[in-house]
Amino acid sequence: MAGWPAISLGTSSMDDSARIRVRVNDSHAIDSFPLQVMSFMGRPTSRRNYDKTREAVASVARERIEILVDQAKEMARKNENLSRRYVDLARRISKRTKTRIPREVKRYLCKGCEIALVPGHNARVRLYAHNTGIVITCLSCGSVRRYPVNSRVSPKKVLRPMKPYIAQTLPFPKKNSSKE
Repeated sequence: MAGWPAISLGTSSMDDSARIRVRVNDSHAIDSFPLQVMSFMGRPTSRRNYDKTREAVASVARERIEILVDQAKEMARKNENLSRRYVDLARRISKRTKTRIPREVKRYLCKGCEIALVPGHNARVRLYAHNTGIVITCLSCGSVRRYPVNSRVSPKKVLRPMKPYIAQTLPFPKKNSSKE
């Protein structure tokens, strides 16, 4: 081991790194030495494109989630087990890629029996204006989900035309007008 340089390449011990032979005398081995080291360390710019790859993964995941949920809704009428499988796959993709299922889609997935809810077929949707809001009941397992509706939310303020400002002279001067 006296003739070999001790280079740690991310291995567990010096003995393991001694097994990796680096020949200093051979010109070919010297040229490939940085490549060997870099292959163990990873790309030098591995964190540089993280956001771009993350966005690409998220966009593919969103597309697949939408496709699976659409197929789950179609299969909810024909085969409930297949619908449950599609919803399970969509949730797994969401968890693995850390991508949220859109709120509008997520509301029509039952947490109790993992099935896609189709209003009128296996789900009952009711709107209670004053106290509860929207109530979605799964007819397969009976689970109930409530979504409050905020009645205070108003449409954007309508811009009214401003009244023109007309400066008026007062007939009598104000008291303490000299102290400003």
